[in-house]
Amino acid sequence: MSKITRTIACLVAFCLMLGGIALAEDFGIGEAAVHAPVVAVEPASNVNTESLSQAKVDTPASSGTTAPAASVNVTTESGTKGFVTRMYQVVLGRNPDDAGLQNWVNQLESGKVGAADIVSGFFNSPEYTGKNKKNDEVVTDCYNAMLGRNPDEGGMTYWKAIMDIGMTSDRVCSGFLGSQEFIALANSYGIKPGTISLKNARDLNVERTAFVYRLYQDCLKRQPDTAGLEDWCKALTNGYAGTAVASGFVFSPEYKNTLPSNEEYVDMLYRTIMGREADAAGKANWINQLNYTITREKALNGFMLSKEFSEKCTTAGIKVGSKIKEPDTTRAWKANILVLSLVNAERAKVGAAALTTREDLWERVAMVRAEEIAKYFGHTRPNGKDCWSAYTDAGFADSREAENIAFGFKSEKEVMKAWMNSAGHKENILNNQLTTLATGLFNKTNWCQSFYAE
Repeated sequence: MSKITRTIACLVAFCLMLGGIALAEDFGIGEAAVHAPVVAVEPASNVNTESLSQAKVDTPASSGTTAPAASVNVTTESGTKGFVTRMYQVVLGRNPDDAGLQNWVNQLESGKVGAADIVSGFFNSPEYTGKNKKNDEVVTDCYNAMLGRNPDEGGMTYWKAIMDIGMTSDRVCSGFLGSQEFIALANSYGIKPGTISLKNARDLNVERTAFVYRLYQDCLKRQPDTAGLEDWCKALTNGYAGTAVASGFVFSPEYKNTLPSNEEYVDMLYRTIMGREADAAGKANWINQLNYTITREKALNGFMLSKEFSEKCTTAGIKVGSKIKEPDTTRAWKANILVLSLVNAERAKVGAAALTTREDLWERVAMVRAEEIAKYFGHTRPNGKDCWSAYTDAGFADSREAENIAFGFKSEKEVMKAWMNSAGHKENILNNQLTTLATGLFNKTNWCQSFYAE
């Protein structure tokens, strides 16, 4: 179609728009729509996450100056019977029953197990686990059971952090196996030190468990359930790639439904993938890219394929894996970015602040509405609801929103020219109360600008 014909079509669209009529022929821009609620909803506050730096390097049990001995009334009886009685008193907090005492003594005297095996048996007994003790209390019990003393401050800090990320008492006690204090304790009862078999995948590697824990804590904003933590740690132990695990969390409905801002998304990537807080320069760079050019998939790939993450995976015995699919090269995302740049060029002419984009607004609102106007061209949706319901259906808080729609235009420049030649659409484009824009493109010629005020 000629340039003259296109110009005439745009003028006709503009005239009909003034009369409140939606053009539904070869070309159209319809009416401009804007929504400003009376009461603004405050955004949810950002949740700070606890640093796990103290749990990143596995260290042996502390040595040197010790705390005072525990004030536990412990038997002085020697031999295997004395050791088992001591476990009852220190771990379970009671004297042994005859049958239980004899059972444990028989196991020790058979020579098949040692002191550490018995310790593990007591800590994993239903009686002990049923006490539901706090992690610092469990650590204290581990020290008293294996070293005969209370934990020093450094030891408590480290081993509590180990348990806080989901590792068990077996992991704590196994850290004491080679210490001179434990060996001396076992020798004093005339029994061999023994070993502790780590049966849980989450107990095998601190870095690996910390990685999964961070994904729960800093991505999903919750503590991991035991089964979930164990399953993910087991998957990584068995060769499942780090990129697959991370992307599984980051692009899960549970996380995406929280609608994190670009800044919150970048903070989350630093905490989960890098295991640290963002440096100012790096954070600013990633936010800028997400605001104006790239998708969240591309940003995640940038973190996961970094040297820093690769080194962490090596330490944790995790296979890095390959990058995930990025929508950046699709026609629809390219249209979103180009329209954003054209809009910001127009805003710069009048001194208005630049708008930013965000992928979830594009994916959940703009692309949805672009497809819907192919069925019904107007600001009423095919289901009879108004266009603002697309925002609330997607989970966005009620705020100031605006929508521009069009069909029949094959390029970003054409549709922008039509919108800028319409007073209502131009007003939306230059509105200083709006901060965010996502433009959806469906079937090459159906356009929707979804504006939002964060």
